[in-house]
Amino acid sequence: MYNYLFYKSYQLGRASGNYDDMPVLGGVVFVCLCFMLNVFTLLFLIEGAGIQKITLPDERFRFIIALGLVGLFVAFYQYGNRYERVISYYEARERKAGIGLHPILVITAYYVGSFLVMLVAALYKNKDWIFAQ
Repeated sequence: MYNYLFYKSYQLGRASGNYDDMPVLGGVVFVCLCFMLNVFTLLFLIEGAGIQKITLPDERFRFIIALGLVGLFVAFYQYGNRYERVISYYEARERKAGIGLHPILVITAYYVGSFLVMLVAALYKNKDWIFAQ
């Protein structure tokens, strides 16, 4: 799923022309945000289930953590030119199907879906709505 999101983010970045010098960064930006939404969902579920009390790092470390995460994803896709294999795989699939979804639709659908799941996990953590006792 992250590879497809990377591919659609890459398409969007290529169309905008902002990431011509480093195409991997165009795909990684949206993937990192979706990954962070998924991590927060898991943290809410863990805390809501009473498994572990989660405390987030101090506010001054947020930018360092975010840049580190972007760096990890860039390294992941740059290693062995993995991004080229991902792009060629999904381009071949779209060519074979004869149609491809617009990148904005895919990215928006994934953000909305991830946000809604995170919202339900936060409601579970706080024991609100259908989770109230």
